[in-house]
Amino acid sequence: MVKNNITTVDTVSDERCDNVSYDIVIVGAGLSGSLLALSLLKQNDQLKVLLLDENEQRVERDLSLATKTLSDKQRNPSFDARCIALNAGSVDILDSLALWSDIKINAQAIDKIQVSDKGYFGALGLMPNNKGETFGYVVELQHVGKVLARALGAFPSLTTRYNIKLKHFQQGIDAISCELSDGQHIDARLCVGADGSESQVRELAKIDTHRYSYDRSAIICNVSCSKPHQNIAYERFCKSGPIALLPLTADRYSLVYCVEHQQAAQIAELPDHLFLAQLQQHFGFRAGIFEETGKRDIYPLSLVKTTKPVAHRVLCIGNAAHSLHPVAGQGFNLGLRDLFVLAKVITQSEVQHIGSFSMLNTYWQCRAKDHHRTILMTDSLVRIFSNQYPLLSIPRNIGLQAMSCFPFLSEPIIEQAKGQFDLFNSENLS
Repeated sequence: MVKNNITTVDTVSDERCDNVSYDIVIVGAGLSGSLLALSLLKQNDQLKVLLLDENEQRVERDLSLATKTLSDKQRNPSFDARCIALNAGSVDILDSLALWSDIKINAQAIDKIQVSDKGYFGALGLMPNNKGETFGYVVELQHVGKVLARALGAFPSLTTRYNIKLKHFQQGIDAISCELSDGQHIDARLCVGADGSESQVRELAKIDTHRYSYDRSAIICNVSCSKPHQNIAYERFCKSGPIALLPLTADRYSLVYCVEHQQAAQIAELPDHLFLAQLQQHFGFRAGIFEETGKRDIYPLSLVKTTKPVAHRVLCIGNAAHSLHPVAGQGFNLGLRDLFVLAKVITQSEVQHIGSFSMLNTYWQCRAKDHHRTILMTDSLVRIFSNQYPLLSIPRNIGLQAMSCFPFLSEPIIEQAKGQFDLFNSENLS
């Protein structure tokens, strides 16, 4: 059914049917899981796909966001929507899924990135190598959710269930048998975990996982400044962690403000004028004077990575495979490349080979190098720029100045930021 141009998917009735079979079950109906389902069905609409989530129906949540009454402060512009940064490679993927033209209406381009280190002269301005190109776009999640919900509604072979949790599974030779929280049992050729950094799928499959706490939290909110943003994104490295400003529509910014974990709640709960004053002190005046802020949320920061996000007839993607520091906006983009490659590998396989060792091995051969490179780059940035020892801080600022004077030195950073990689070349398969 359609309400206010948002397609909703009716949940399965309480009637239980044991041993229902699917080709693929995707655990987690958030952005990664839903985009994987769409990617699969766009290429083969005969695949039987089950998308399940332990949370409430997300398209209904999107509907409430679109129609709720906003306060005067929120009405123009809205200050409370969460955002994602999509690099140029992710835009290409969304365009291949026929989603981008609708998403772009509410997206803001990033044409330039300014990097600076508080207390030092080193600064760097990054721009795409070719005129007319962008690094990517920033868009509020509610807009992406509505576009995606409409697209998924076109596929009758997709079954979507909410308020259902995966309790247990048994990995057989030719299928995986899953027990759900309502007592139903389903069989599938492959179970995909798209259920976030605390993934139940990853835990049940006993996939080797490493965690590292940065002892920092990110305060996330939208802010406005006295100067137009001119499509510039800012990355400011401070002693307590990086501060990122990502341009949004209506001359707003999406703010990621990293602070020491034990101070996060105190800072986030400051009155607006005091919060903005503290932010101004740490960030400086490059973007102008901070004038307004919206609702602030806190997220503890850690690195979660799997040695190999694959087990027998099980695979993890997105945050279930790797949860990164938001310093370079790489996490979701890495996950989008995961699901894009996985959908290609699945649909190029015979149906009976979905979930087989050879299929999963092909997927990981394609993805391993990108995982290792992106995780290493993100983690290294955090550690290098959070370290205040002179023996490290002085060389890193000399490096920033050198890249500013000799643009060719920054080309690897620009290419990583754009994310336009050949995901199936021989280098990835070596």
